Amino acid sequence: MSGAMRTMPSPSGRNSALFQRMPPSLPPSANARAGETMLLTLKKLIARLFFPVPFIFLLLAAGLALLLWPRLGRRCRLAGKILLCAGTALFLLLSVFGGGLLKTLTSQYVPLDPETVPAEACTVVVAGSGFGMAESVPPELWFNDGMLLRLHEAGRIARALARRGIDCAVAVSMVGEDGTEPKRRALEAFLGAYGVSPERIGLIEDALNSRQEVIAFSKLPGRKILVSEAFHIPRLMMLSRRYGLDALPAPASQGGGRGGGALFVIPSAERFMEGERAVYEYLGMLEYLLF
Repeated sequence: MSGAMRTMPSPSGRNSALFQRMPPSLPPSANARAGETMLLTLKKLIARLFFPVPFIFLLLAAGLALLLWPRLGRRCRLAGKILLCAGTALFLLLSVFGGGLLKTLTSQYVPLDPETVPAEACTVVVAGSGFGMAESVPPELWFNDGMLLRLHEAGRIARALARRGIDCAVAVSMVGEDGTEPKRRALEAFLGAYGVSPERIGLIEDALNSRQEVIAFSKLPGRKILVSEAFHIPRLMMLSRRYGLDALPAPASQGGGRGGGALFVIPSAERFMEGERAVYEYLGMLEYLLF
């Protein structure tokens, strides 16, 4: 792993000013942030009602209420039976075919081969996921599993481009209440193992959703290489086309949608969770089509 610790060469020539203009962090603005956060939270709460678990729960609860309420008529009891059957069928479908639904997203883009990237200055942009400071563990482990996958892919691409002599910076979107200093400390510790120097790491803290992330990424210098997990990339690329971000997709994994052989017909919690993840992405795409 000696190559992992190799420091990226300093930007040179006509591209040096490009990376000097890249801010180390984009701090969140205080004005109007509270109202915007409240609106986004309200939208997410409404959207959550259409997630598989709460939606199935509502179907079953309404079905039971119609079926068991003593003063309701025959038609209401019939409607209750239909709702109970619909909720049960939806649960079984996602428990069996949820992985296949997720596969419709994860199969759209293949992992990026850094050798195919044009020889020009690049910014590897990473969509945000979970972060939480914990002094009992090293800073490079302060990310959740999804964010670790994304950062590993960003580091792999940045290191490969550096070996080709291509100027490259890494910009990461991260929100949360932990503050700028812990986030930068964790990013520098993690990406440093891939040879990314601190001055080549940018931090975006004011993007509250994928739409705002894409808009922020579009303002950064160089050709963009967009990194996220495979199921999330199609939604990001949809937004990129809408907001004029000319980015190369770089899915961090091809996970999800695995076959199970003869066990495929047996409902599983894992496939249900994969189906729920796919529903989340498709709801996000629907929102961007409508608004």
